[in-house]
Amino acid sequence: MALVVLGTAAATWVAWPRPAAHLRVERGGTAYLVDALGRTTALPETVHVAARGRGTTVRVENRDTTWQQLGLFGAAAGTTRDFTVPERGRYAGYCSAHRSRGRLVYVVE
Repeated sequence: MALVVLGTAAATWVAWPRPAAHLRVERGGTAYLVDALGRTTALPETVHVAARGRGTTVRVENRDTTWQQLGLFGAAAGTTRDFTVPERGRYAGYCSAHRSRGRLVYVVE
């Protein structure tokens, strides 16, 4: 029985839909990319996103106490939002987490 439960849990974890990119802003405005295992790396000025089918999902998780704008996508304080990029391409916009240059580019390929 335990093997059935464990196998079902593993299959669900592997098959569960995930965003192509997950960006997290911590308190204080520091932003990170989050991988499928929950590991984080500092948010670069250019984010490469693997295109998935008809629409590619980018998740913005804002743990900060103020609105954050990450390129084209923004999220209110304490919220998580999913955005769909309709096609491959290069998308750029203002980024509140990159205070020096103030820009974030998504390359969906």
